[in-house]
Amino acid sequence: MRYKTEDIDLLMSQLSIVDIVGEAISLKKTGANYKGLCPFHDDSSPSFVVNPQKNICKCFVCGSGGNPITFYSKWKKISFVEAVRELALKYNVDIKETVSNKDTSHLNKYYEIMEEAHNFYKENIFSKNSHRAMEYLTNRGINSKIITENGIGFASGKNPKLADYLVSKGYSNEDLMILGLIREGDTGNYDFFRERIIFPIFSNFNKVIAFGGRTIESNSTSAKYYNSQETPIFHKGKNLYGLERGQSIRKKNYAILMEGYMDVLSANIYGFDTAVAPLGTSLTEDQGIILKKYTSSVLLCFDSDNAGQMATEKSILILTKLGFDIRVILLNGAKDPDEYLKAYGREAFLERVRNSPSAFDFLYDYYAKDFDLTDIFSKSNFISKFKEYFQVIPKKIVQDEYIDSLTKSLGVSSEGLVEELISNNQTKVSHPPKVIKPKEVIEKKEDLDELERETISYVITNMEDLNLFQGKPFENRLTKKIFNFLEEAVYINSNNFVKELKELSDIEENEKVLVESIICNAAIGFKSEQEKKIKRFEIYKGWFRKELNAYKSTRENLSMAFKIAQINGRLQNCDDFSEILDIYKEFEKNVVFQDI
Repeated sequence: MRYKTEDIDLLMSQLSIVDIVGEAISLKKTGANYKGLCPFHDDSSPSFVVNPQKNICKCFVCGSGGNPITFYSKWKKISFVEAVRELALKYNVDIKETVSNKDTSHLNKYYEIMEEAHNFYKENIFSKNSHRAMEYLTNRGINSKIITENGIGFASGKNPKLADYLVSKGYSNEDLMILGLIREGDTGNYDFFRERIIFPIFSNFNKVIAFGGRTIESNSTSAKYYNSQETPIFHKGKNLYGLERGQSIRKKNYAILMEGYMDVLSANIYGFDTAVAPLGTSLTEDQGIILKKYTSSVLLCFDSDNAGQMATEKSILILTKLGFDIRVILLNGAKDPDEYLKAYGREAFLERVRNSPSAFDFLYDYYAKDFDLTDIFSKSNFISKFKEYFQVIPKKIVQDEYIDSLTKSLGVSSEGLVEELISNNQTKVSHPPKVIKPKEVIEKKEDLDELERETISYVITNMEDLNLFQGKPFENRLTKKIFNFLEEAVYINSNNFVKELKELSDIEENEKVLVESIICNAAIGFKSEQEKKIKRFEIYKGWFRKELNAYKSTRENLSMAFKIAQINGRLQNCDDFSEILDIYKEFEKNVVFQDI
């Protein structure tokens, strides 16, 4: 189900940001605005500002905020559509849901099946068939209280079988196969998870979407761990184990990234409730993007073996590119966090946290083990190891700091390092592809602002940047509709949203041509990552200029006009994306949220 853009606009006009935020935190009036403690991080000094005139809010520490609907969805941890539905009922605003082109009822059925399966496994863990599983968990320090709190279950492989149980509930074998709960064998269907301890995997909106199964057979020839297969509601590279405790991550403003289920469970037992883990794969960029919704600070705590160190290196490159502040917990005397915590306890682990090196320091020591840094050729090869890392560092000031550190430690010139790691290490910039527009679109160009067109075209193939353009002052009805559609696609993890976009309802024939053109332009893509970054910068800068001009034309206050002029001057000279984000934050703080 979805809502028409016009209905969402109607709801927005009836909502007061002060009333909505006031339900979550205590607000104090300061001039034309209101202030309070941010509900999204551990805030000791009021940093959350509410602007009733613009009907928006913003935290100037963690960056959370938005309009009444987006704030409500973040605070309640529900989807955008659910937030619209709840607020419409709460404030008695008469808006109607429309039927989506894609029927998502089958997804709800899959969630129901997974919930039933989870209940089955949870009951089984305390049955007579589970004594070996309980013995294993007890030996690992997992008692019945921890089992219950974390929803741990057991698949015995004996009667009653999961397949029989779910079929008796009215679910089909076909659906169970789609979800990977059963497999087809020579003698009939059989449960996929058998004689395995079951760990539930939750989505970011707290629904069971998959399972991890750990064998209890000590001499088993099968894999130690099985994970659910890819399904319509589960994608390994786009979810994290332990994310149901995302609120703790957001509150404490850091996450501990570990390798396995037992690592995360042990961390939770010892009071480290911000631990999460990838799902049987190395960390992906999609997982990093998910984690960025909760925090920008990560402690990496992978296994101490060579594979774990390689995983740490790869994760550093991914998380650095996404702008995380990264530190690495080094475990001496244990192979993994689970073993370390059981052997040395909470205080020793805390000491490891306190002494955790930065990502750069970790890489320096990790690379240095393979090189003789007294030999000039070996030293040159050692420096080359940093090339990929320097390519993903988002801020020049950080690059300069690390160049200075390498200069001092290696006794080489900073100019040579800059040339090797930065100047000669940049991705070559190619010219943006020429976009060919259909004749019909050219004739209707006035129907859609060029900046709006480019924004939608960019976001379609770079959904991770959707949040950059949320709340921008779109003027065209079609743009608003497309953007609302894309926001919903993110929440439901739609894999076919481009196809659905082509079939948008409630749009005119000429608008369908525009949508086709936008999708075609998006499909052309970019020849390089650098080209994509340039386009993102240009679009964001275009919106920034638009907002500045709007404020400039409506402000007669000389002091405010001077601030806008200053910001505009800095914007003209800006050529770095991270810098433009900093300038925009200053604009929000000193202009958008400034007392008038």
